[in-house]
Amino acid sequence: MAAPLNENAITRLVTITGIDATTVAVTSLYTVPTGKTFIPDHIVIRVTSFTSGGKGVEAIASFGGNSATYDDYLNTVTYTVAAADVFIRDGVDNSAVVTQAAADVFSISIETASNASTETWAVEVWGYLV
Repeated sequence: MAAPLNENAITRLVTITGIDATTVAVTSLYTVPTGKTFIPDHIVIRVTSFTSGGKGVEAIASFGGNSATYDDYLNTVTYTVAAADVFIRDGVDNSAVVTQAAADVFSISIETASNASTETWAVEVWGYLV
């Protein structure tokens, strides 16, 4: 029997919608299944709702599975958003990537909130399991 696609190719493992980029918070994105290791490849942020309201502060976020700061994959990245219906792809290129062990909870931590009137994200996690 062939292994599932998410063990043979980089796939979208999860999409979490309704993330409010105007609020400092941690949101769980993906829990690594028992007996597996997660290798993250990239993150896609889709801006599903945006109202500027004189925005002057961009959201700063980190991604990872280390529960103290959730920043062992992407650390303290500024995401510049000026409109809805756009997407941002972000990943770690040409660098060592920390793998996520079984039961790790890969999360987004919005460390600095955007001051837009409305800024809502859908976050996709792409990678594979071994």
